[in-house]
Amino acid sequence: MLIDRKELMFFLGDLGAEVLPSLIDVYLSDSENTIQKISDAAAAGDYVTLAREVHTLKGVGSTYGATKIKELAFALDKKFKNGDELSGFIDEIMQLVEVIKATNDEMKQIQADVLAGNPI
Repeated sequence: MLIDRKELMFFLGDLGAEVLPSLIDVYLSDSENTIQKISDAAAAGDYVTLAREVHTLKGVGSTYGATKIKELAFALDKKFKNGDELSGFIDEIMQLVEVIKATNDEMKQIQADVLAGNPI
């Protein structure tokens, strides 16, 4: 499971599940941009952009209950803060991209379930 649905519902708070499809739309749009930024920065060896995007993903993962994104982003953020050499963990960054893609698929399924009137 890539998304903790209880955490996701906690994020919604009093808003209710009816707003979830639009919030997922925002998440999906942002995550596609993030995937592109990370991919481009990794190809260019852009340490600063990668560090910023990974740091941002810590919050995104926490907010949306995306547990694997959060876990990987926290580990990678620590490496950036330690000043570790990018070549030593570029594979982990690309793994993060794959996890974001898989999480997007799960988010789309949650969105479809909510739109169909199914409980989360």
